[in-house]
Amino acid sequence: MSSSSSIKGSNYYQLLEAFNETYEEANRLALSHNRLKGLNNRLENRVKTLKEELEKSKVDFENLDLIYKRSTCICDLKFCENCENLERKIHYLLKTVDKLTTGIQL
Repeated sequence: MSSSSSIKGSNYYQLLEAFNETYEEANRLALSHNRLKGLNNRLENRVKTLKEELEKSKVDFENLDLIYKRSTCICDLKFCENCENLERKIHYLLKTVDKLTTGIQL
C-alpha cells in the first residue's frame, strides 16, 4: 500500500508542477496580449488620424488647385507674388499628400 500511495503522491506533484508551469505561462501570455492589444489600439488611432489628415489635405489641394486654375493673373511682370505664393502652396500640398499616401510621418 505504501508504494501505491507514493506513486499517487508522485503523480500528484508532477501534475501540480505541470499545472503551475502552465499557469505561469498563461499569465505571461495574458500580459503580452494586453500590451500588444494596447499597441494595436494606438496604431489604429494613428491610422485613423492620418487618413483624416490625408482627406483634409486632398480637399485643401483641390481648393487651391481650383483657385490657381481660376485665377487670372493679368500682370506683365516677370515676378507675380500671388502666383508664386499659390505655386508654393500647391507644391507643399503635393508633397504632403505624397508623404501621407506613402506613410512617411511629417
